[in-house]
Amino acid sequence: MHILKNPWDLFNDIDEETKQEFELSNILVDIACKIINYRLDHNMTQKDLASKLDITQAMVSKLESGEYNPSIEFLFRISKKLDWKFELNFEENYNDTSIQCSSKKEESGNEANEKI
Repeated sequence: MHILKNPWDLFNDIDEETKQEFELSNILVDIACKIINYRLDHNMTQKDLASKLDITQAMVSKLESGEYNPSIEFLFRISKKLDWKFELNFEENYNDTSIQCSSKKEESGNEANEKI
């Protein structure tokens, strides 16, 4: 019996372009979850969050559904309006480049790491 250690191992037989599409989708889902969790944690509607971010409710909906691929500048501006520190990390990973986005928010003098 083979134990799956890395979920990406399921996709070893697919082409590189498809793998990259999966990775991008994964990043967009992480961003969506971060925004949804912020909104719910603050008891906000999409319209409330849109107003805070100076964007439309439709754009909040697109971000939360993962159907919109925001620019780095757009994510940076959102992070500032939500009082998050925005970072991008590029790290070598077995001859591939991996991208990790994270934000940090000050909470009572302690920094809490939250992945976007």
